[in-house]
Amino acid sequence: MAPRSFVNKCFIIFYLFFGVIASPVPDPEEVASRILLAMNKDVDPCQDFYEFACGGWIKRNPVPEWATSWDQLAKLREQLVIDLRELLEDDNDDGLPKGVLKAKALYRTCIDTDKLEEGGIKPIQKILAKLGLPPRPPVTASENFTWEVTAGRGRRMLGLNVLLSVQVAEDVRNTSRNRVVIEQVSPGFSERYLLKPTQFAHELEQYHKYIKAMIAVADPETDAEKFADDIVAFSKSLAKIMTPVEVRRSGTHLFHEVSVEQLLQGSGGGPVQWKEHDWDQYLKLVFANTSVKLHPQQDRVIVMDLPYLQKLSVVLNDTEPVIIERFLWWSVFSTVAPMTLKAFRELGFEFSKAVFGLQQRTPRWKSCTANVNANFGVALSYLYVKRHFDQDSRQKAIEMIEDVREAFAEAVQQLDWMDSTTRIKTLNKLKAIRNFVGFPAWLLTHEQLDKHYKHAEVVEGSLFETYLKLTWAAVKKSLESLREKPDRNRWVATATTVNAFYSATLNSVTFPAGILQPPFYGNGIEAINYGSIGAIMGHEVTHGFDDQGRRYDEEGNLKQWWSAATLEHYHGKVQCIIDQYSKYHMPQLPNYTVHGFNTQGENIADNGGLRAALRAYRRYGARAPARARDVLPALPDYTPEQLFFLGFAQIWCGNSTVGALKSKIVEGVHSPNKIRVIGTLSNSDEFAHAWKCPKGSPMNPEHKCVLW
Repeated sequence: MAPRSFVNKCFIIFYLFFGVIASPVPDPEEVASRILLAMNKDVDPCQDFYEFACGGWIKRNPVPEWATSWDQLAKLREQLVIDLRELLEDDNDDGLPKGVLKAKALYRTCIDTDKLEEGGIKPIQKILAKLGLPPRPPVTASENFTWEVTAGRGRRMLGLNVLLSVQVAEDVRNTSRNRVVIEQVSPGFSERYLLKPTQFAHELEQYHKYIKAMIAVADPETDAEKFADDIVAFSKSLAKIMTPVEVRRSGTHLFHEVSVEQLLQGSGGGPVQWKEHDWDQYLKLVFANTSVKLHPQQDRVIVMDLPYLQKLSVVLNDTEPVIIERFLWWSVFSTVAPMTLKAFRELGFEFSKAVFGLQQRTPRWKSCTANVNANFGVALSYLYVKRHFDQDSRQKAIEMIEDVREAFAEAVQQLDWMDSTTRIKTLNKLKAIRNFVGFPAWLLTHEQLDKHYKHAEVVEGSLFETYLKLTWAAVKKSLESLREKPDRNRWVATATTVNAFYSATLNSVTFPAGILQPPFYGNGIEAINYGSIGAIMGHEVTHGFDDQGRRYDEEGNLKQWWSAATLEHYHGKVQCIIDQYSKYHMPQLPNYTVHGFNTQGENIADNGGLRAALRAYRRYGARAPARARDVLPALPDYTPEQLFFLGFAQIWCGNSTVGALKSKIVEGVHSPNKIRVIGTLSNSDEFAHAWKCPKGSPMNPEHKCVLW
């Protein structure tokens, strides 16, 4: 069976200020000017539509020194942090909910770097001691050290998943209940880089240099070179036993549901080394100081990566204890060190500069706003919604989603490769998708907002202690959800998020208020709105039927509901998309191609989303022909459908450093922005017709991949 696919995050997450939503309808001339400035009309749209639509934008918007990638979203993000700063520093606290006041207190505490310097590394040493680790990097194995104690306490106290991951989440085969889920976890640095040390020699060299420099600051007497050697070597040994992403994504990847007792015994057929480890103690420490006590027979555990856990038990047995202790020490230290001395934060910047091309340190106020938004996003959403969100925007967005849903249903009715039984189930699942748009209404109620943050404690003046208390409460709440019924109406993001989501287990789509603004939405011209936010809505809906989402039924349960014959046709069409995208590469990285298999879900969603959005736009045109035919006076030569495709392409205009682009191609589930545009549009007959692209031209190839 397939690995988990709970929430599909379709874009890099940005926390944005959405005050522009409440502004008047955009001036058509301003919209036209934005579109024209982004274009490069010297390029033939049938040769390279991305360069045609975005060439001007790319030329005028190089990656700033403080970023590693730069696009329409990132530009808005910059405005967000400025606006957030003003709101967080606003002295007027009259009548604000306690949750908002806590958010402001966290910001003040985060900003005060003098206090961080005063504390030095003492807070780190204190937490190391609580986890059973020495204050200095271990030279020899500590007498009472066990990985089970340190990793178990680290998970409970710091939310740190090291060596393995333990979460509480919906049972994918019965989403009406929660289960403990255990799976593999990254060793702290990209496993793909670790597995190919020759190809990624530069990245590994910089990681080694970073570890060495951090240790030299923490304890000058430690042999930092040897310490870094040990960390990188052990990280490689962990990377080698991980189940590859390609296998986890495939339909043949099995997960195992076992009782706690069976897990402790090795689930049958495991290596003899399994019983050398105290799994019982590890789990008890993970759930310590919670209301949950695991029952050996009654509680069931979902093991996502049993082969990894079995190999891990062997690796841990075959590795010198001091090496394991050093790895755990580093995992904890590197997580908390940036909350203490400036020297540690400087080294983090130097590493990002060398690997990803970051040129400028992030100002403290900027990182603190992001920190507050991550911890108190609902509280900040309260402020934004009260001041800036237009309810009319929400209603219009819901109308667009329904257009997209109906358009997708029409397409399903016409598919010639799907049998009638599977078609009925597909339409039922489509109908059951629930919309979450704008923000949850409950956050406007002081009482409910304060209840949400009841256990969130901010110790003003002590960032480190605040971090520990916030983490302690969040982990406790998450683990105790094991005994609760999953909330099917929960939001998977705060309103201050510019992103869109599909949740496979909830069978829901979420469009937070943050994304409902130009250039995605509110452009004044429906052709552009449907081409941009409409395509994003279609993208999310299509995720319910991509290579992962299609495995879940209308209730979000992992179930085989496709007929064998239909599934065979489906796989053939998906393979077409995999093969198509596997041929793409970016000129900055000629030796790397897009990973067609790992990006297939997003590519399926891009293609299906565009097709559904165009059909939805035509549905809208049938209802409101005059509005649908609106054009921009400053762009008289472009038809509404041409504007639709321009709207789609221009939301992906962007630049990136070579390091960030490499990371995206090697590890990402999304294709690079340019490929998302040309790959999707070259599969569209409607695009070729709108732009009169001759058959056989790059944007109108003879063979097209069409699934949904």
